[in-house]
Amino acid sequence: MAKSLLLKAVLITALVLVLVHVFSASYFLALIIVAILGIFGEIIHLPENMPGEADNPDGEGLHPAKAILIGGVIVVALVVLGEVFPVLYELGVSPNG
Repeated sequence: MAKSLLLKAVLITALVLVLVHVFSASYFLALIIVAILGIFGEIIHLPENMPGEADNPDGEGLHPAKAILIGGVIVVALVVLGEVFPVLYELGVSPNG
């Protein structure tokens, strides 16, 4: 379980850094984009992630509906945090260098 969470954290960090450096986006905006992509990925793999299906044969994994809901809550929380502290959108790679 801890190994899986660590792997997810490393993957999220890598995706955020790629978005920041390739598109000169802010770190905060890149984090929101990665969270939204996670929701879309969960929606796309919804049938495979259902209990008893290919990616969750023993039914021990998080139910896809709960995962989508948690992802939505995370995205909304990040957007609200960005509205409360707009300086978060300015953190990242400068477009001038």
